[in-house]
Amino acid sequence: SRLRASLRHGRGPRPVQKTRAMASEIPPQKGCPLQLIELDMEHGKVVVNEDALGRLEKNLKAVGVRHVAVVSVMGAFRTGKSFLLDLFLRYLRYEDSCRQNGQDVNSSSKDPPPRGSGEDYPIPAWLLSAGDKIEGASDDDLDGFRFKGGMDACTEGIWVWSEPFLREVEGTPAAVILMDTQGAWDGNMTKEQSATVFGLTAVLSSKQIYNNTMQLQEDKVENLAYFMRFAQAALRSASGETDGGNAPEAESNARKPFQTLDFLVRDWRHFRDEWTVEECRKQMAEHMAKHVDPKKVKENSTAQAMQSMFDRISCFCLPHPGLAIEKEAWSGKVTDISNDFIRFIDTYVQEVFRTGLTRKELLGSDLSPMTFPMVLRDFVAAFHDAAPVAMTFTQAMTNCTKLLAKEQVLKKYSTMMGSALAKNPRGMEPKDFEALASKVSKDVRGEFDRVTIFGSEENRTDTWKEISEHLRSLQKSYEEDNSRRLERALVGFANLAVLALFLFVLDRLSDWTCDWWLDTCHQLSKVMLLGYGCIVMFIGVHAYILMSHRGRLSVAVAGGELWKEMIRLMGVYAQILKSIKVSQIPELFKRMQTIGLSAMVEEMMKDSREEASKADNNKEDKKTE
Repeated sequence: SRLRASLRHGRGPRPVQKTRAMASEIPPQKGCPLQLIELDMEHGKVVVNEDALGRLEKNLKAVGVRHVAVVSVMGAFRTGKSFLLDLFLRYLRYEDSCRQNGQDVNSSSKDPPPRGSGEDYPIPAWLLSAGDKIEGASDDDLDGFRFKGGMDACTEGIWVWSEPFLREVEGTPAAVILMDTQGAWDGNMTKEQSATVFGLTAVLSSKQIYNNTMQLQEDKVENLAYFMRFAQAALRSASGETDGGNAPEAESNARKPFQTLDFLVRDWRHFRDEWTVEECRKQMAEHMAKHVDPKKVKENSTAQAMQSMFDRISCFCLPHPGLAIEKEAWSGKVTDISNDFIRFIDTYVQEVFRTGLTRKELLGSDLSPMTFPMVLRDFVAAFHDAAPVAMTFTQAMTNCTKLLAKEQVLKKYSTMMGSALAKNPRGMEPKDFEALASKVSKDVRGEFDRVTIFGSEENRTDTWKEISEHLRSLQKSYEEDNSRRLERALVGFANLAVLALFLFVLDRLSDWTCDWWLDTCHQLSKVMLLGYGCIVMFIGVHAYILMSHRGRLSVAVAGGELWKEMIRLMGVYAQILKSIKVSQIPELFKRMQTIGLSAMVEEMMKDSREEASKADNNKEDKKTE
């Protein structure tokens, strides 16, 4: 019932408590950190900041794409998550700036010296593009995620950057969102609350970066697997509610509910100075295998759980960035950062955003800017008590698959019907339209059965009934559109008909004025007769074909619509001629040869409407005065 209400009103359930919003502090065009989710430690609740989510939702829709990709960073507190995200921000902004200025993002004067050569790695352009100080280093700097040295944590709850970045992800445009999470397993959070933070982040992320210090530690991987085992049990429970026909696919989706997990090891001390980057990568892979490769881990239940939950798991190690940045008074100067750290962070950032991004999927369906906020609200409701329960998590999964199925089915129906009608601009016969609607309905029902792998048969039946109501409404609108197309079957010949009428009037005028005494005029009259005669015959043939298929009444209605369109066009052309000056005629001919007659007419009509609007506004201003 919660989901149905969400779909009816276009939003998810609102929590009883609202948290503070950061949206009003910074001009919208600059972007700012938004706290989407807060853990209320005192009452043990998880709440949504609706003001912040509303701003993010608005910005997502403004990007104008159908897909999202979410890059999140989480881990223990004081491990540099916000600092890493500020570097991500700087890189993404640099890419945007290069594209806007028509510059090549990859341009550089020469290849950097290889590691082990003894030469310093040049600071990449993206790291210095916005100045020599990293955003977020002080409370006064509002252009990044807040970070600081010392012992106190900065991030509470789950935060995102308010402005999505438009990128090509897996061949399609997508809105990239950066997410920052509260430090897990800090002194203020229980294990269950840490699992809640991770669970929400994992559900919402297409790429999750799990921050670790020094090395991958068994207890941290075990803590991570704590939520993994719970989620796996919940998903299997949900999968068991599906019918036999969908069970194999449900089991497959239950095994891999999440997408990409990156173990990012910070302050790694084991790279030898003479090693190349490739040799360092080999050590990274060996280190990861010791903890998450079931073939190499003695007690491999944790490793198996990790492999069963994520489509892809990788590891990257970063050397220490330098002692200066650990100080509480560090100002954020780029030149204080270790040169070896700069080499590896440059490599890692490019991997994340050029080759490591995937669109956010849930249960086999892509999340869109419209469904992302709804899914977030639904899962926050499942984790509301800051200690996830398998039944509420399963219900959230069921609700989300229903939501995604509805969007996917309605989108596919609209696409297929719109494409079919576009191929028949003069409309389809009623029986042909009914056959098309029936075929498309069967196709989208098959799509619905494919994506709804969670929930009982009764729930799926209720969801399909709800979707069927929307499909009937859509079919009715397409049917009305098809009827209008049938009525306007001859409207496409309106320009030709106006030309024929114009030639006929000129011919009649020439008969009375100059045909009887001027041979040139007589010859032109014959050309005009031939012209409008051919046009009338051409339109007449189409009218006859229309009558043979639909009857005389349809031809009469179509003829009436054709006449209406001719009257409208004659008014348009009269208005255009009225606005044209003699000195403009040569320029207009050149313009017509460049863009075509119809495009030129549209331009002139637009200019005419703007001038008329200005004139009306001037009249209103004079009346006001």
